[in-house]
Amino acid sequence: MKRWLLALGLTSALVVAGCSGDSGEEDSSAESDSQTEEKDQGNDEQATKKELLNAQMNLKDTFKEYQAKIAAYEGAVSAEEPDVEAIKTAGEEALTAAQEAAEEAANYTVEADLSEDIKSQLQEAVTTSLKAYYEEVASALEANVEEADLSTADEKFTEFNDKLGTIYEEVGLLTPNMKDELS
Repeated sequence: MKRWLLALGLTSALVVAGCSGDSGEEDSSAESDSQTEEKDQGNDEQATKKELLNAQMNLKDTFKEYQAKIAAYEGAVSAEEPDVEAIKTAGEEALTAAQEAAEEAANYTVEADLSEDIKSQLQEAVTTSLKAYYEEVASALEANVEEADLSTADEKFTEFNDKLGTIYEEVGLLTPNMKDELS
């Protein structure tokens, strides 16, 4: 009888130990799944940031040449001793660049592996605000190459930059100053 009680006691102890071990495995399995999900989410966020920065580089590569000519015109106008011929030449180049850039912006397609929401926001910022900026620059230069007022165009560029800033903040990046990036 003592043996029987001893065997029953040992069996009960093993069953209790086994059950508590199973729940520990379930807890660690759930914990492991949670950590895996967090790691996957972190990887997705990093991938989104990387793709957004790649999209920014593509945008920069596409529009930098045009923006450089506009910046050269602004530099010629604001020179300490403005040269009328230099302003006129730079203005004509800036006008052509602005017209070409507006067309490029109208036809621009975001080529990045981003969510449809982010991609559409980025696409909309380029095809509306950036395009409007270049159209406004072209309009101001057509009116008066030597003394064009680009303040309205600058407002359009600020609108474009603000739209980009919203996208960047959503994914946890700092807002770039695209005017500096493109110049």
